[in-house]
Amino acid sequence: MDKFVYYYDWQVDIWPRVPRLQQSEQGFTSAYTGLVTLADGSLVFVKCATDENSAHWARKELKAYKELQAAGYDYIPRLLAANAEGTAFATQALIGYDFSPQWNTDKLHAVMRARKDLKAARYLFEADQDFSMRKVVGVQNRWPMLLDSNILGRANQILRQSQGVSVSGAMVERCVAAMQNWHVRQDTLVHDDLRADNFAYDPQTKTGKLIDWSWLCVGDDALDVASLCVGIERSGFNVYGMYPDLFDEQAIVSTLGYWLEVLGTSDGQLTDVRVSQAATIKICYDLLAARTQLTA
Repeated sequence: MDKFVYYYDWQVDIWPRVPRLQQSEQGFTSAYTGLVTLADGSLVFVKCATDENSAHWARKELKAYKELQAAGYDYIPRLLAANAEGTAFATQALIGYDFSPQWNTDKLHAVMRARKDLKAARYLFEADQDFSMRKVVGVQNRWPMLLDSNILGRANQILRQSQGVSVSGAMVERCVAAMQNWHVRQDTLVHDDLRADNFAYDPQTKTGKLIDWSWLCVGDDALDVASLCVGIERSGFNVYGMYPDLFDEQAIVSTLGYWLEVLGTSDGQLTDVRVSQAATIKICYDLLAARTQLTA
């Protein structure tokens, strides 16, 4: 039996008032999401899985909400209700919080505090294989796969169409050599999907709430930081110029290889998700061009 105490009853308070929610594509999964007004006038945010794949991730995210909330983790919206199957849930509606892609020093420090406190909760998840990095994004080095000209060619097709750039076979060979002895660490608890639209920031209190916990895992701290910083750089905020110690060459190379392989094994369609992934690749490429000899 579920011992977690919910504030609302899903069947009584939430489900009868769920309208036709907007389907939200989230890269690898989709869900119906939106705000729901309850009988007491409260607004809640609802997420409902649409198929068995999204149901798997919803159940994992629900588990993360329960454990982190019970442990008193401050940087998460309050979990308010869930269905019996664990495939749909309601959380605090973060009205008035800023989800915009703009970053500044205060917002950066706020998300870094959220990351720091998250590390202390590793003990809650380290024995659960659902929170292994192997189950989330994998731990393999993606660069050797990019030696396949078909995979690299498909990635470059999307890159050229959306960003006007491409990655040469010679650069792939240099990155393969540079990453030959590199391995993903699984040493700390990481959100693993840090970006502006997953961080609800309150500029008044200079703190915020992290959302979208599907990729929470015991993983690599350097990769988590690199993913965050690349996203911040995309916004135009020069995070590495202000905090050069955050730059980790191998983490950036790994991030670049990961997204290149994702594009290269996709169906090649120029969707909004693929364009966003291509933009991340270009930022990684530009960062390496400015700081290393790998792209020369």
